[in-house]
Amino acid sequence: MTLFQDTGGDPRAARARLADVLSWYGAVSDAAMGNQPGTAVRKASLAVALAEVAQVAQNERTALYFAGFLHATGAIGSAAYRKGEPLTDRNARMAVWDVPARGARFCASVTSLPVETIDFVRWQSECWDGTGFPDQLRWYGIPQSAQLLALADFFVRADDPEEALNAIGLQSGRAFGPDHARTFTIWFHHNAGEVTEVAMPLEALADTTPPHALLDAMADAIDHHNGVNGRWRRIAAIADGAARALELDDESRAQLALACRLFGAGEIGKDIGEDEQFDPLARLGIDVRAANAAAAAEFAQPHATLASAAPIVAMRSEWFDGTGKPKGLRGKAILPAASILAATIAYARLDRGERLEDAAGTQFDPKVVRAVMETAKAHA
Repeated sequence: MTLFQDTGGDPRAARARLADVLSWYGAVSDAAMGNQPGTAVRKASLAVALAEVAQVAQNERTALYFAGFLHATGAIGSAAYRKGEPLTDRNARMAVWDVPARGARFCASVTSLPVETIDFVRWQSECWDGTGFPDQLRWYGIPQSAQLLALADFFVRADDPEEALNAIGLQSGRAFGPDHARTFTIWFHHNAGEVTEVAMPLEALADTTPPHALLDAMADAIDHHNGVNGRWRRIAAIADGAARALELDDESRAQLALACRLFGAGEIGKDIGEDEQFDPLARLGIDVRAANAAAAAEFAQPHATLASAAPIVAMRSEWFDGTGKPKGLRGKAILPAASILAATIAYARLDRGERLEDAAGTQFDPKVVRAVMETAKAHA
């Protein structure tokens, strides 16, 4: 079994798959930072539009799009946003200052990206007067495209476009260079402040980063962020063994393998990790599990490469007896892969799976419980 189907040597299909994985991570990173859904797309699109007004070279425009899309990746795993990190106000500010540099390091690890992406992410929070971070660059030491990315960020976060325009004018010579602020003003008046979404430039992605390896690394980073290092790997090993024992076909097993990597994204942006809140066999936590399942499914659904796992993730809080959430599905109406995922997540929370069998017939399909328990014992 492979995580993704063979593309048949089609380079565009391979790039589209990589783009899906990157897009998913960009959206999850936005949630980690507390940004509104769609922030990354709007920021990337506006940055490119500003670059067109400024007549920036095409290769920089392309890199600028990816920098906008991946602008928040440094939030994943940052002490400023990570679960269970009690920080003083001073340490919290310092941790935030490191987010662009962390994002740049992530971009450097993805060799398929245009190389300029790294610097644009790193320097997106630098200010014209030298008071930005992480390197306190100033004036023309800041790349033009990094300043355009900063302008795009300021605008897409604003509640009122006109107020944002006025604020950018006031910040000319401080946060933003005068020429860059003028570029923004020209764009604003030509477009009435409306951001037109731009498609990801797939042709700029090299085929040097295997999508499955990148997704594994991202899932590791999400687990670290959520304070459950290695969780998805432990769950995936047992879940696949249970799926084999129950004779799921290769396609279902591949979808389950994806779901094991994606479900943790549903906890991103939450103050407390799911593992710290409720007993996995208790009804008390079912609303939290259902909300996390829905969030993870929403992250996956827009991306063709990952969408097949979305129903599995979404159903993992349904109960075999029909008393689960969100839809109250019962018995065979619950996908077998979703039943396996749910039981395996619960097993991973319990000490050697003790008490899991008590939930057979109510929370979990008895056949699934047996398969999970037998697989776990074989892995012990």
